[in-house]
This record gives sequence, structure tokens and C-alpha cells, in this order.
Amino acid sequence: MTRDISVKEAAELLKVSEKTIYRWIRQGVIPVIKLQGQYRFDRVELEGWARHNRIGSFPSGSADIGPEDEASLERAVQLGGIHYKIEGDTTAELYRQVAEQFPFSPRLAPTFKETLEATLNEREGLVSTGIGHGIALPHPRHPRDWGLGHPAVGIFFLDHPVDFHALDGEPVFVLFVILCGTVKGHLNMLSRVSHLVSQPEMREFLRSIPNRTDLLERIRDAFSETT
Repeated sequence: MTRDISVKEAAELLKVSEKTIYRWIRQGVIPVIKLQGQYRFDRVELEGWARHNRIGSFPSGSADIGPEDEASLERAVQLGGIHYKIEGDTTAELYRQVAEQFPFSPRLAPTFKETLEATLNEREGLVSTGIGHGIALPHPRHPRDWGLGHPAVGIFFLDHPVDFHALDGEPVFVLFVILCGTVKGHLNMLSRVSHLVSQPEMREFLRSIPNRTDLLERIRDAFSETT
């Protein structure tokens, strides 16, 4: 069963009209992306959204709650990977490279890379994900079930700093790309990453472009007293 479905298929799945689907898209309340001029939905994500909002005939359950809600940042980074020399002069060029290099496995939807690139660009179009000090925290606008089985945080060191129009005006040199399947899981992971990069010594350490082993060790040590 394919996970990538059309507006018509989404309407049939939710037992509503296509007109209703388009209205929800305009209102920005339904998780959707636009690929090659067409609206597309991830079936699993859409079912979880429908359960949460009590739409259609899906059985109630814990679709919005899972073990990822309290997941460790170290494990998330191990899954998302640490990547170096990401090339690009614009956010769009960078996100194309991020999508290409983000770890992929056969269990993910065939459109994973294309969807990731589109959702990161969509989110960046709303407001800059640059948080200052040369750091950006890109993430999709809506949490979605990526099929990863766990939150993932990919760390991407750029080949050269790029202007993200952050409030402090400093160009970005490193991205923490956050992928989660639930709102609670996303907030938890966003809080952990924000805590990590709020430390001046960690920001200085990141500027040294540390190797994977040393960076994972520093992340582990940063949370050893609270986990």
C-alpha cells in the first residue's frame, strides 16, 4: 500500500469531499506538501492527524503519543547523522543537499527525499529558522510520521556560512535538522537542541567543526546529569 496519496484519495480515506480537503489546505490545518504542482499526503501521517482531530472512522488510540516523546538527543543524532561540507549559497540549495544526504533506508517512503526538501523549504518560507550565533534549526512545518521509528536530528556543517536572515545578522555555519512524528516529540527534541546550543562553550566547540565521535560525546555529556 502506497503512503503517498492524492487529494482524491485523501478525501476517500477521510470520507469527506475533495472541496473540504482543499478548504483545509487553504486554512493550513491539514498536513500536506506540494510536489511538482500537486498536493500530496502521507497516508500514515494523515491517518494520525485524523485520529487526533476525530475525523473519519479511525479508531481512537495513541497516534499522537509515543516513545519518541522523551527520546534522547544523542540517539536522534545517531539516526540523523553528522555531515560535513554541505554546499550551497541559498537555503534552497542547502536543503537540496540535506535531503540528498539525510540517511535513507528502504522502509521509508519512496518520496522521502523529495518530501523532506519540500517541507524544509516550506517552513523556511514562513520565517527564518536561524536562531543566531551562526546556528539554524530547520524542521518541517507539521510533525509527520517519517517511518524512522524515532526522532532524528541531522547535524550539517556548511562548506561556507550562508545568510539565513537571522535576527542577529550572523550567517549560518551549522544546521540541526529536526524530524519528529508527534507534536510532543518535536517540542521535546527542539527543547533539547535549544538547550545544547544555548551554551557558549558548546557553540565555540561547534565552530571548531568537531569530528563525529567527539561531538556525540559532548552531546552525551551535556545531558548526562539530566537523564
